[in-house]
Amino acid sequence: MNWLEILYGALGILVFIFVLGLIVLIHEGGHFLVAKKSGILCHEFSIGMGPLIWQKKKGETMFSIRAIPFGGYVAMAGEEIEFDALKDVKNVKVILENNRVIKLIVNLDNPKYDSLPVYKLVSYDLSGTMDAKEDELFVELEDENGEIERFIVDRCAMMNLTKKEEMQIAPKNRTFAYKPFWNRFFSVLAGPLMNFVLAVIVFFIMGVCFGYADTSSTKVAEVSGPAMSAGIENGDKIYSINGEVLSDWNDLSDALAVVSKGEGISRDGLIEVAYLDESNNNELVKVQIEPQVFIYSIEMVLKYDKETPDNKVIVGDYGAQMSETKAGKAGLLPGDEIIKISFIDPASKLVVEAEIEGIDQILNCFTSFTDARTVTIYVNRTNEDGTIETLSFDVDTYSADMLGTNNIPQTKVVMGVSTGSSRSFVKSLYMPWVQTGEASLQIFKTLGLFFKKGSGVKLTDLSGPVGILNLFTQLVKGEDSFYQILYWTGLLSVNIGLINLLPLPALDGGRLAFLAYEGVTKKKPTPKVENTIHNIGFILLMGLFVVILISDLIKCF
Repeated sequence: MNWLEILYGALGILVFIFVLGLIVLIHEGGHFLVAKKSGILCHEFSIGMGPLIWQKKKGETMFSIRAIPFGGYVAMAGEEIEFDALKDVKNVKVILENNRVIKLIVNLDNPKYDSLPVYKLVSYDLSGTMDAKEDELFVELEDENGEIERFIVDRCAMMNLTKKEEMQIAPKNRTFAYKPFWNRFFSVLAGPLMNFVLAVIVFFIMGVCFGYADTSSTKVAEVSGPAMSAGIENGDKIYSINGEVLSDWNDLSDALAVVSKGEGISRDGLIEVAYLDESNNNELVKVQIEPQVFIYSIEMVLKYDKETPDNKVIVGDYGAQMSETKAGKAGLLPGDEIIKISFIDPASKLVVEAEIEGIDQILNCFTSFTDARTVTIYVNRTNEDGTIETLSFDVDTYSADMLGTNNIPQTKVVMGVSTGSSRSFVKSLYMPWVQTGEASLQIFKTLGLFFKKGSGVKLTDLSGPVGILNLFTQLVKGEDSFYQILYWTGLLSVNIGLINLLPLPALDGGRLAFLAYEGVTKKKPTPKVENTIHNIGFILLMGLFVVILISDLIKCF
């Protein structure tokens, strides 16, 4: 590993922490702002979980940064269950100001308060009523002489629970549980909603910075690879593909999608393209182009070797990540000649074999795979000593549904032409909402694949923090890294917002489900039962988190 790789790795980690921290900050900020507006006491606002790194109190809330940057929380008084910190407490110390209690010391071993006298706790009321009367909170204390005195407790009094932990008391009118229904509902809903707001803002920034694809014509803004080799230049217009006249870029994409299925492409992988040569008075020029061929079902690139007598279909080089592809993991290598493909047809349960003699055949074969399955690919491999051996490899394919949820086709041909982009104020007003909706739909489709037979989607296909970290370390290396980082920030924000809305215990959606039950039945769920269900849900979610974490680590190493 050279210094450049180390630099990219460090940059990827910083971007990952920033993006995840931003998403969590916006999510928890939604909860916090609505809760404060509703008059709910928020004990702590934390970014991250686990051990404490930094903490500062501002107003009545403790703001914290914790060591594990996967999540955060706003600790609202009375959200989990009615909490009585003085239950089973026999002795306390107090700090008085103007004969009012401004701090209750429960942790008597704290040396900071050694000079204070110890009182026996006789009775108390730290909840009060919704009327929030000024003098309704009190403690009755018995001193060492047996004399009992009643002290008014300030409504903002602090309570020392441990050596380091302090918490403001929460009278009834400041607790989540006693607030009106809609205050509680929107305090919970605000977190996920802010994730969608963040996504809209991010997609808006993308539109302002990069514009939107100009699909109104077939004018080429940037040319590379096969098209460049065929003589097409920037500014030329693609007139037709395989004789089909095109009117805009959507027509061009549709025509290439047809070719990707093996239709209109010759056995040796050529397609006929006509273009208007801008440098020569828009003269119509016809050329044969050999597009790049990708089989995304097994993450393989192909090429047709015209220099050999029998015109072989061979495995191309996918680059440094070849070993990470499905084809690469199965054992296929660049240069292998594909001679046959066989698979079991799910309907008939019979073995189907296809002799491969051209690019069109292999495209047509892989396009027919809708469900996930295993295909056996037979190849001729030329060894270093010049000998040829026939080998077979079993390769697991992605299902069409799984690829489709990420807008990836099973097969694709690439000419090497791209459209330009233009900035549009009108588009920037509505497209971010469209993109947020599309991202939401994509996530729903992905979740649906877990319950669809033949999708091939397993729990280990999910990515957690390690997988996302790995993604960002790859994104920072790309030429369009800023665009991709913005895109994935928006997508992750939508993802977190939607996941939190699922009606599962311990998630915001689970709390909203209990609130919905209350709204319909006009009865509050038993706090202890609700709290128990959320705790069980939290344990199960942490178990899922560990499974995904282990899966991510296995993928990495």
